[in-house]
Amino acid sequence: MRWLLALLLLANLFTFALFQGWLSPWIRGDREPQRLAEQRSAERLRVVPLQRLGPVQAPVPGTPAGASGTPSAAEPAPVLPQSPSAPQSPSAPQSLFQPQPAAAQQPGSALPHGPGAAAGPISSPFAPDATAPPDEVCVAFVALDEQRAGRLREALQAAGARVASTRVEQPSGYLVYVPPAPTRADAQQRLAALRAAGQPDVFVVQDGPLRLAISVGLFRSEDTARALVARLQQRGETGLQIVPRGPVTVRIRLQAYWPDAASATAAAAIGSRFDAAARDCA
Repeated sequence: MRWLLALLLLANLFTFALFQGWLSPWIRGDREPQRLAEQRSAERLRVVPLQRLGPVQAPVPGTPAGASGTPSAAEPAPVLPQSPSAPQSPSAPQSLFQPQPAAAQQPGSALPHGPGAAAGPISSPFAPDATAPPDEVCVAFVALDEQRAGRLREALQAAGARVASTRVEQPSGYLVYVPPAPTRADAQQRLAALRAAGQPDVFVVQDGPLRLAISVGLFRSEDTARALVARLQQRGETGLQIVPRGPVTVRIRLQAYWPDAASATAAAAIGSRFDAAARDCA
């Protein structure tokens, strides 16, 4: 324990001598006079009076950091032109934030004015082009067999129409039905509801993929089938579906494009020669 006490005593003596400055010849930079004596070019330091600094300019609101109204040495201030009738006062410097005239802000936007100026029409990039050709008139002929469609195409092209054809596979009928019920009792209950809604010719399918489904009707036209579904939905019968039935027949749809409405009037007369009714392409 004695050696520990002696070590603490020596540490205290070293700290006391350090704060008293007795060790300054051996330790550099611990005394202020010695730090000042070692400064380089101390004679160039000058104390500037506060009056020589001048007032500090307040920043302009909305100006980015580093930008101010006073031009820097690298960027000279622009000189704004003045009219000869307004002499410039040397004691009133021009402001860099002085707004420019509207004609200078938007080149090309100034309109001619004055007694001798003629007001011409202003062109808009969105104005319709008067020289553009008129839209074509489209007339369609649907559900044609291949032989009749070929003869009608030749007649329409001879009359000056541009004809496009589409091949359509058309089934012979469309079945409206209710999907299969979980049980026979559920199918009978739905059958009674359909008859109460005004559809008497309905029956339950007994076998096949649609077993326990309800056949509501078979129609040659899909439009007629959709009309029945819409009518039953208004009466509360939902969930009806339409599926094509029977053999598929290939039909041709012709669309005749005419340069104008006057030329399109010949489409109906040409179609009547081939027992084809003309209709709009929409």
